[in-house]
Amino acid sequence: MKKIINPYLGKKGYKCICCSPDNPIGLHLQFWEEGDEVLTKWSPSENYQGWVDTLHGGVIAMLMDEVAGWVVNRELQTAGMTTRLDIKYRQPVMTTEPLITIKGHISAQRRNIVTIHLTLENAKGEICDEADATYFTFGPERAKEMGFDGCAVEGEE
Repeated sequence: MKKIINPYLGKKGYKCICCSPDNPIGLHLQFWEEGDEVLTKWSPSENYQGWVDTLHGGVIAMLMDEVAGWVVNRELQTAGMTTRLDIKYRQPVMTTEPLITIKGHISAQRRNIVTIHLTLENAKGEICDEADATYFTFGPERAKEMGFDGCAVEGEE
């Protein structure tokens, strides 16, 4: 498993709720590449509940959407935007979980439209949620305008 270097660090105005280390109310997610998958691990808390001790479905969607973006950044070396996110909530994710893992990989690609399959696993490794994200990827010029100039893993810089 290789740690992905955040390509947006130091960019003016970068305060992503999910991955910016400089957002005081953010999740401060970090990402890894393992084979053809990109993943993140996160410890939920009661601050993110919908129902008592249950992770809010909107937070789950945000986590899935974020991993999809990092799959595009790392695996396709570009940026883009989510155009669709279909989530299947299979079982509750508890805010008392010590650690959850969200994984994603490219399941289909046709020109600049990419489908990313995502899973959310609890600490026992059980899949609690699955999603398919459709992503519109940018060409190199547009990606650069958006602040993207490559996404490396540690040791690859």
